[in-house]
Amino acid sequence: MDNDNDSLRSAADAQNPPQAPAGPAAADSPIKHHGEGGEAGQGGAVAGPPTPPNLVTNAAFAQAVYQAVPDGAVPAVCTKAGDPERGPWPALPLSAAHARCIASNNNYLNCSSFRPEGDQQVRARKQDFAACHFILLDDLGTKISMELLGDLKPSWLLETSPGNMQAGILFKEPITDAATVDALLAAIIDAGLCDPGASGPAARWARLPIGVNGKPKYRVDGKPFVCRLVEWAPERRYTGDEVAQLLKLDLKKPQGKPKAAAQNRRTGGDYNAAYTPSAAENPVIAALKAEGLYKRSLGSGKHDITCPWVQEHTDSQDTGAAYFEPDAAHPVGGFCCQHSHRDTYHVGELLRYLDVDFASARNRPCITVTPGGLHAAVDAAERVLADSGKYYEAGGLIATIGKDPETGDPKIVPANASTLTLELSRLAEWTVETQNGPRPTDPPPKHIKALHELQTFKYLPALTGFARQPYFREDGGQLITEAGHDPASGRFGVFAAERYRLPEPTLAAAKEALALMKGLLSEFHFASEQDRAVALAAMLTAAVRPTLPLAPAFHVQASTPGSGKTYLCELIGLFAGPAPNQKVTYPASAEEASKMMLAVLMPGPAVVEFDDMDSDWKPFSAIKRVLTASVSSDRILGLSKTATVSTRTLFLASGNNVGPVRDLLRRVLTIRLEPQVQSPATLQYQGSPVDRLRRNRERYVAAALTIIRAWQAADSPRAGSRIASYGAAWADYCQHPLVWLGVADPVATIIAQLANDSDSEALGRLMTVWAKTFGEKPVTVRKLKSAATLNEDLFDAVSEFPVTQSDGINPSKMGWFLKKNSGRIVDGRKFQRVDAADRTAWALVPAGQVAALPPSPPSATPLQAAGAEDELDLELVAFSF
Repeated sequence: MDNDNDSLRSAADAQNPPQAPAGPAAADSPIKHHGEGGEAGQGGAVAGPPTPPNLVTNAAFAQAVYQAVPDGAVPAVCTKAGDPERGPWPALPLSAAHARCIASNNNYLNCSSFRPEGDQQVRARKQDFAACHFILLDDLGTKISMELLGDLKPSWLLETSPGNMQAGILFKEPITDAATVDALLAAIIDAGLCDPGASGPAARWARLPIGVNGKPKYRVDGKPFVCRLVEWAPERRYTGDEVAQLLKLDLKKPQGKPKAAAQNRRTGGDYNAAYTPSAAENPVIAALKAEGLYKRSLGSGKHDITCPWVQEHTDSQDTGAAYFEPDAAHPVGGFCCQHSHRDTYHVGELLRYLDVDFASARNRPCITVTPGGLHAAVDAAERVLADSGKYYEAGGLIATIGKDPETGDPKIVPANASTLTLELSRLAEWTVETQNGPRPTDPPPKHIKALHELQTFKYLPALTGFARQPYFREDGGQLITEAGHDPASGRFGVFAAERYRLPEPTLAAAKEALALMKGLLSEFHFASEQDRAVALAAMLTAAVRPTLPLAPAFHVQASTPGSGKTYLCELIGLFAGPAPNQKVTYPASAEEASKMMLAVLMPGPAVVEFDDMDSDWKPFSAIKRVLTASVSSDRILGLSKTATVSTRTLFLASGNNVGPVRDLLRRVLTIRLEPQVQSPATLQYQGSPVDRLRRNRERYVAAALTIIRAWQAADSPRAGSRIASYGAAWADYCQHPLVWLGVADPVATIIAQLANDSDSEALGRLMTVWAKTFGEKPVTVRKLKSAATLNEDLFDAVSEFPVTQSDGINPSKMGWFLKKNSGRIVDGRKFQRVDAADRTAWALVPAGQVAALPPSPPSATPLQAAGAEDELDLELVAFSF
């Protein structure tokens, strides 16, 4: 050992003081260096003035840590380049620290010293344990509250990742009894102050102050996190009893390997008595590392290890072995060795060798059911679902992501109570408190019911829908090219970003992209260039629909079958996603529309197509809502619960000589096809545009995105008409970029539709006949019905609306029609309701004018009312509808 100490001292002299690492200076740190004496449990102070934390070298650090090393024992260090979770953990003698533990590596020292074997090689294994010199507390500040340390002042604090500290607690004299160390560490773990992977006197590696954390998740701008010693007080030393007293540990309680139900990592402000999380590191992997058997992670829960029975192999050759983490098929994991004894040793034998019980090997969180603790258990169950990474909150429902078995398209799948029961039984241990202690149980039905019927959630991330290609953020228009779940928007990206090659967003690139998209439309017989422009706008809308809070629908109209309506809808839909359009029948009633929209939109489809409509777009409220609101809510059939679905789906439709009417004229853009042939069904698309697009979908979607990005790069010039509902985001992504490139304004189609509204023309004809018949005099519905029986022109004008029946005008329908169109101005006139007492009448007045109230009739006795009804002014008889 003397040689190692000499080497250490020479290393301390030779190693250059490091530059202060990135981050706040030591003087600005909320945790200061302590060099003063007199603290509880403190040993003799280090001679001389204290060294500032940012100037402590690895050699000086180790020299202070390892004091009174037993004869023949050697402290162990370890150094790893790159990701420390990859590759084995070779133990090196302390003499190798200076040459091997360079500043660009992950550098460690073990809490214990070890006696080398006959080959003089140092191995950090429990059978070679000599003495424990310190204990290590990890994850302080992130997973464990600093307040839980109480009056115990650590010997050092080292920031190993942003906001995450390792705390070292030095012993006055090294503890040479392994059982004592085991008991102390088990009590610390049981108190929630450290993860179960810290068990065992050889299990813990502490980071040295000079080095990096090479884990990829902590890299910033491609550079690893630089470790930072923020507090250094090696004079603070304690006995094991003092540590137990200051941390309020129960050393009398029987200790062993931590069970799943005892692996609670307390965080101070977020403590749930019903919830015990799983260990931060799989206890089997931690035990393999402690035994020096762990090599590296192979991904997908598979790990490369050294076989514990390697001495039984031919010539003791390490022929390769693997440990598999638990999954649905292997609840405690798996073990496989390539040697011929693979049929002799299985995971059970591996666990017994490592002294890890089955409960710890499963490494599942535990939910404890207690009387009066329903809320805590339900809260814990939600947390378990969220931590699984499989479950989300979608419109007030617990849901997961599935896949359509036919199309492969992703879909949101709400979880029912049975599914939640099965999943939570797989994901967590459930126990119930009894007089004899906790016993295993299944998830209780009332707990599952309460969880299933929750309206708000604390832990489940929101899932609003899917992005099947790169998409723009709503807050600033940044293009997102990363797949997976985006917490900010709630969207889940399902695409391979590398397939979308986006050029520099220049005007030339935008023109080239536009020409590429126009090439897909070259064989379609548009009625005008205006219709081609609407088709291009539909393509852009499809490409960015997840970004748009609101977007119009698109209707492809023709006069005869076989004109290419469905084919064009298929082409447009491919810009929204690779799966076929979801085709449904247009609803026949308002009630059907309400039920249909909730069911159709719940899975999050890219496109909903009303194929081959045989009637106009009737303006049902549910249809209008999905085109003018970003979400739509309705009650779930059979449940007393409301679900909210995203409307960020592209709506398409097609039909012969049908289209949007009334309120939908401003919500649906029409694309007219007019093939100039007698039999359009014989038309052939020689270029096969749909097949061409399907084979190169990423290229064409990238073209659509390029047009938008180039418009943004050109300072977003805005030109063209404006419409109220879609004048914001949709216009910026799907109208203005096209107008900027010289394409006809697609919004002009909506303006033309409103100008040629057949309902407005019919209403204008009714007003003309009404004015000739009644002038501006208020008229009741009953008087109107009576007059229409004698006035053929009046009856014909009224009959253009769905208000008549076999015996003439239906008073209820006519009253509702007048009420619905009250105040609507056509040709400078409007219908206005006139109320006096309990009588209702309608007057046709010029826009801006208010109709005068009719005089009240004289009151009548019951006899007069009964015998002289014909003498009453029928114009003043009230009609209620």
